[in-house]
Amino acid sequence: IPVTSMCDRAILAANAAKGHYGKSYTYYDDSIRKRLVFEQRITDEMNNALAKNQFKIYLQPKYDLVTERISGAEALVRWIHPELGYMPPGDFIPIFERNGFITELDIFVWDKTCELIAEWKSKTNKLLPVSVNVSRKDIYKDDLPEILINIITKHNLEPKNLHLEITETAYTEDSQQLIDVVTKLKKLGFVIEMDDFGNGYSSLNMLSELPIDILKLDMKFIQTNNKQNNTKNIMSFVIGLAQWMNLLVVAEGVETKEQVEALKKLNCNYVQGYYFARPMIAKKFTEMLLNSEITEMFNIGK
Repeated sequence: IPVTSMCDRAILAANAAKGHYGKSYTYYDDSIRKRLVFEQRITDEMNNALAKNQFKIYLQPKYDLVTERISGAEALVRWIHPELGYMPPGDFIPIFERNGFITELDIFVWDKTCELIAEWKSKTNKLLPVSVNVSRKDIYKDDLPEILINIITKHNLEPKNLHLEITETAYTEDSQQLIDVVTKLKKLGFVIEMDDFGNGYSSLNMLSELPIDILKLDMKFIQTNNKQNNTKNIMSFVIGLAQWMNLLVVAEGVETKEQVEALKKLNCNYVQGYYFARPMIAKKFTEMLLNSEITEMFNIGK
């Protein structure tokens, strides 16, 4: 092949190795080309997909551990592609974060989520808070608080009805920017959740500086990093720390009855995961809500 093509392929192989610090060298193969072709297709079709409502809101309920009733939900986005079918977020979210489209998608999700909350309030007379993701890219938008307030106002809701999930990794990139933005959102009345707690390296600093309300713990993370069966000790420490700081705790990725019982003993507040319910389309969630009693989240947004 031409030398220019060789150089192009070498660059692609080098880029594929970024972030993999254990690798000293990487070979170019066709999987790299296929991935690039796929990423280009995603980029070419994303605007049209948003315009044609190919992105759908899925909801996973959160349950109060004392009553085991629904107390809230998390909004998730899925892409139902006309040719590729159901696409999980891992296939397109990282691409959108790189090309900047993630903010447009997030605004769409926030708006649709508020529309659903207002619908539940009207149809079921139940006001259920839903958490939505705020990506790292969103944090750098100067008008982020204004965008969120406009959406809330449009649907006749209050800021406390929408919980904003911030990932811990956002703190490591520009901590002061994150602190300033989250402080503004908190003052406006939004409930702040810290997602993926423990996955970064600045957790304790972050907890002391960010005005958060809810800590989200991923059971899978704790199990993966548990070499000597210290899961209970880790959970006990984190939940105890959260309680000392007057934070509520949501354990996500809960899949077994044993996990539920252990979390109850540790006084964890809320859980979400396959043990109770998988993420479901908005229509199915609304039907379930019609036939369910709920337990209001306490000490939130007051």
